[in-house]
Amino acid sequence: MYYPLCPGDKIGLVSPSRQVTKGEIAAGVDYLKSLGFEVVFGEHVFDSFRYMAGTAENRAADIMKFYLDKEIKAIFATSGGDGCQYVLPLLDFEIIQKNPKPFCGFSDTTALLNALTARTGLVNFNGLTLNYDFRSGRLNPQLDKAIKTVLFGNDFCFAGGECVKEGDAQGILIGGCLSLLRNLCGTPYFPEMSGKILLIEDVEEPTYKIDLMLQQISQNPGFDKIKGIIFGNFLDCSVRKEADGMIDEVIDFFAGGLDVPVIKNFPFGHEFDRRLLPLGAEVEIVSSAEQCLIRAK
Repeated sequence: MYYPLCPGDKIGLVSPSRQVTKGEIAAGVDYLKSLGFEVVFGEHVFDSFRYMAGTAENRAADIMKFYLDKEIKAIFATSGGDGCQYVLPLLDFEIIQKNPKPFCGFSDTTALLNALTARTGLVNFNGLTLNYDFRSGRLNPQLDKAIKTVLFGNDFCFAGGECVKEGDAQGILIGGCLSLLRNLCGTPYFPEMSGKILLIEDVEEPTYKIDLMLQQISQNPGFDKIKGIIFGNFLDCSVRKEADGMIDEVIDFFAGGLDVPVIKNFPFGHEFDRRLLPLGAEVEIVSSAEQCLIRAK
């Protein structure tokens, strides 16, 4: 279910992953306010425990408190990083499903966003964190436009990327950061793949590991009934040795055995030129030599 936001809505901020400081998210908070939102901080947003933003129990408590608060219309992650998977067993997905509101995050939040899709069927937003995207002092203009389009419930059509396998397809969008999605394999939080459009990107992973992670994803139940794949960008993904192949070679080899539309180099990933995309929503993808795009259905 898709719940568009409106100016004046209250947004709850939580830190499900890496610890952050007030200064690191100040520009992001100001941006949300500039869109007309009222920002409410979770009790444990600035906590610190090991490399994470407080204990798993406290991070989960902030999330559940905002789902139960009727005045909060959406929940935003302050950062990605590491540690989000710790909170998944501590969430009450039945309560979340009965109190629908979108969750917005990126990178490490992939684990939570896909768990929410798998366990509740709700639509959530993948592509924005308040520390990472404002490090240069300003938001990428294309991401800014996409945020204003998607958050407020407008129809979207985002073009970009290159055709690997031609065709068009419709399905529910799942995925995000490949390594985080791989971490969900074999857990109750891995989304059903049959009939889905799969979105994949990653950062700082050697290409041979990406190759192996793709194999693990493809061996999950339902992958043989997937409708299409969008590969985003793979920032700083090194080549260990020549035989491992560049990222384009890894993608082309993987796609060679598929009979569904496949796009690569789509503007989604850890590059600043990114689009905000609604996981759990019905989308259409078009992949051809003339154009590649994803749009709302």
